[in-house]
Amino acid sequence: MSGAPGKAGPSRSEPRMRVLVVANTEFTPPYVDERAAHILAGAEPRSWIHGVDADLTFLDQRLLTGPPRLMRSFYRRLPFRLVQVLEAYRVGPRFDVVLCWSIADVTLVLASLLKITGRKVPIVALLTRVSEAKKARLLRFSHSRIARIILPPESQREFAICKLGVPPGKFVDLPWTVDTEFWHSEDSAATTTISAAGGEMRDYATLIRAMDGLDIPCHIAGSLDPNRRDWWRDDSDRAHALPSNVTVRPMSPVELRELYERSRFVVLPLQSTDSDNGITSMNEAWSMQRGVVCSQVAGQRNAFTPGVEGVWVPPGMLMHSEKRS
Repeated sequence: MSGAPGKAGPSRSEPRMRVLVVANTEFTPPYVDERAAHILAGAEPRSWIHGVDADLTFLDQRLLTGPPRLMRSFYRRLPFRLVQVLEAYRVGPRFDVVLCWSIADVTLVLASLLKITGRKVPIVALLTRVSEAKKARLLRFSHSRIARIILPPESQREFAICKLGVPPGKFVDLPWTVDTEFWHSEDSAATTTISAAGGEMRDYATLIRAMDGLDIPCHIAGSLDPNRRDWWRDDSDRAHALPSNVTVRPMSPVELRELYERSRFVVLPLQSTDSDNGITSMNEAWSMQRGVVCSQVAGQRNAFTPGVEGVWVPPGMLMHSEKRS
């Protein structure tokens, strides 16, 4: 931008916004800001965070915010999410924005601490599900300390506004994003393969039963973990009794892209959920020009137009009833 109106002078740019990114560290390392080489090499898609025009400081296990040595020693004795709360509270006023990225428990505890102490830290929070009882209580108490909330699922926004009293003006209406350059099909011709991917709130037991006895290959890009409550609810020995036409294996982003490309369509078998679980796989499939068969759950309301981008089916049924008819 130029100088003040009516005054000549050298042009100068505005100072870049300083953003503290408090991100979910469950899958780090590798760290988000260290993945540029993988992205440039085409090994993984870009995240929306890579397009943010600001000076980003990530609050992760590296503790790049520079706590004193004594405080570092104290932090080692604490769960890391509590460390993120305390460190964001400590250094937050140094930043223009504290972006809490998909880490609701840290966000809501930090906002509650700010409200109790009266300290001001500008928080922007990306959340996905606030209807869980503990999260709902914390958000009801602390939303006054959150400047803006990004909450894509329509059902969750309605809950926050109607049940928790969060002002509608706090919500930023941003859709989920997808890297359309990475998730791009070079060949529109698909095979008869059916694919599925992802983990949260999936009902893969129903999908596997539906595929049993069909002469159609199906690959699930993931792991069947009988100890994970929201993934595999059948007896653990079912994981060792897959039909011959069903394969299961985790895949890299490049492998998953190749799976989508040879898929006739992508299946999202979901357990009953009021959040938009599966939206990432759904967007990837659409970017690859593949239709979606999705369980009709409350959290995916208005996610797409049935009969255009995909098809709704009753939860727990998928193609099972059609196969038996």
